[in-house]
Amino acid sequence: MGIGALALVGCSDSHGAGGDGGGEDAGGTSGLDLCETPDDCVVVPASCCGTCGEPTRGDAVALNRASASTYRDMACGDDFACPACAGMPDPTLLATCEANRCVVVDLQAHVSTECGSDADCRVRTADCCECGGATDPASMVAIAIDDAAAFEALVCGGDFGCPECAPAYPASYSAVCDAGRCRFVP
Repeated sequence: MGIGALALVGCSDSHGAGGDGGGEDAGGTSGLDLCETPDDCVVVPASCCGTCGEPTRGDAVALNRASASTYRDMACGDDFACPACAGMPDPTLLATCEANRCVVVDLQAHVSTECGSDADCRVRTADCCECGGATDPASMVAIAIDDAAAFEALVCGGDFGCPECAPAYPASYSAVCDAGRCRFVP
């Protein structure tokens, strides 16, 4: 699963709360969050524009990929113009499918990133399968070595199988334990 964010063009309130749907949670998505697998889901700004078109903590909603443009139309309405800026997606905000609903998962608060030292952490792509997954810095995360299965359950779902391989990541990438959480360092 590629963890990509939609570069949304939308309304003048680029940081959320306002008359554009900011702060709306998954309960207000009118069925747009239905899913069968984690790959069905994507994280988008809850507000019309997000921050430069990207979702952030406090301004994120998980939706079915096929419903993202419908949600954008609902959040933005007919008259919108977002400020021109380029946002970077946050790979630590993921969407997964739980009980047939897309939900946002913050890796910075998930068991799969808990650590006690740098040796507890490793780098990996935010995609389900490491081989062939995106390796640009915006697609990388750091996870706890001992809780890799918890991360894979988030992004892959139950019975998904990836090909056996040794993933190749740029040598400059590393993972550190920062305040009890694994953090990716490009």
